[in-house]
Amino acid sequence: MRFRRRVCTALSLSFAILTALSLTGVAQAAPAKTKHDRSVGILREFPDGLNIPLDQDLRKLPAALAIQPDAPALPEDEITTKSWQSNKPEPVTFDECHPDPRAGSGYVVKNRLAACKMTNLRYQRYACPEANCPVVGSASVRVTVIFNLQPEQRRAVVMHKLYDWSIRDIPASTQIGIGISCGKVNKGTAYCDESNSEMDKSIAEWKDEPVDFQVLTMHGEDAPNPADAPRTKAEKRTSYLHARHFFVVDPDDTERVEDTPLKVTLRCDVARKLSSSYVLGSDCVFPVIAKFLLDTKEPSFKDAASFIAQAMHNYRSTYPGLAQGDFVPGRYHWNSADRKPPLTRLYYDTAAQNANRTRAENSCVEHWGPGYRDRPDGRTNDCFVYPFNSTTQGANAKPPNTPHGQGYAVQPTLSDASRILNAVVDRFTFDNHVLDGDQYWILLVE
Repeated sequence: MRFRRRVCTALSLSFAILTALSLTGVAQAAPAKTKHDRSVGILREFPDGLNIPLDQDLRKLPAALAIQPDAPALPEDEITTKSWQSNKPEPVTFDECHPDPRAGSGYVVKNRLAACKMTNLRYQRYACPEANCPVVGSASVRVTVIFNLQPEQRRAVVMHKLYDWSIRDIPASTQIGIGISCGKVNKGTAYCDESNSEMDKSIAEWKDEPVDFQVLTMHGEDAPNPADAPRTKAEKRTSYLHARHFFVVDPDDTERVEDTPLKVTLRCDVARKLSSSYVLGSDCVFPVIAKFLLDTKEPSFKDAASFIAQAMHNYRSTYPGLAQGDFVPGRYHWNSADRKPPLTRLYYDTAAQNANRTRAENSCVEHWGPGYRDRPDGRTNDCFVYPFNSTTQGANAKPPNTPHGQGYAVQPTLSDASRILNAVVDRFTFDNHVLDGDQYWILLVE
């Protein structure tokens, strides 16, 4: 592993260059560079896909270059629904990482345990510090970073790949480095075993070995939040901030050039160790809202899944319908205008779950009568309810006959389909380390 701590890098480099100039000066008396005639550089990292020409003067671009407002969103297709995301979390690979113009400067998240980001790194050198000095060299390289949190561990593997180089008048001996920092966000004892580290390789070395990696292990815990319930406090939810920046050490310059750090937050806990039936997955997650992919054509729970889709598409056609609200929550859509508030997992409060269940079953009796469980084929129905009883948005979330805001929907549904779908959702929250109080969306696959 090539990561190592570096202390006073720029100072030691400057000392080495000055020493070399002193030794050569005995034979040649070469004049030292001054503040006004030395070359200077700039290092910038841009979202992938902006197609900035290599000869574009970086000094003339905005300091915080935004995503183009007309950048197309990715279609809701096989890549973004089935291959790229799944209900069971899997690591992200370099090959499957894709640029997403909607991600801005953040990471593209595959699931709560895996993320990646594609950028374009640009380095440019100028003849002198003044703004009108000409460009004397440029280099461009694509960067993909993948960030995988390890199963049943408090650990992350971060890998960088630098590839597709374009170089003009920049020596291959130029060092391109990666600086990593990781530490606490809040008060407490949180820390990472690699709090600050750096590595660098020449451009020639990067071309020969385009991938480098680092392993981060998170320790300690945040100070308890007095407002949290005792069971939440016992999970010791702790936040960590990970930052990555690039730097360049040019053999023709005495100054090190750095870009703006790219930051990501992690949340770790001990919940998995408290209960093996509660959550699994990594002990750390990206604090993003998980997405449950609901295949409405899955035969084992088709009746229940189709009912959820009906409630999302045409809420007024369900019961209690408009008497109880304007919509059901939980629907994820790529278009934010069609997106609804997410669901919130309810695990510890079994009394609230039972109240949701009782309210739903009473609604089924009110509309379909006490015999709603009986079916002509001899099998039985359950009173299937959406949002699920295991969410804070369940049927008992607000008083009866409150027509505005989010509501719920019930329907007698084949017991097998109802039970299987609820079990699949529970497994999803389990595998994806969705804790009590964490949110998730339903993404329909129709």
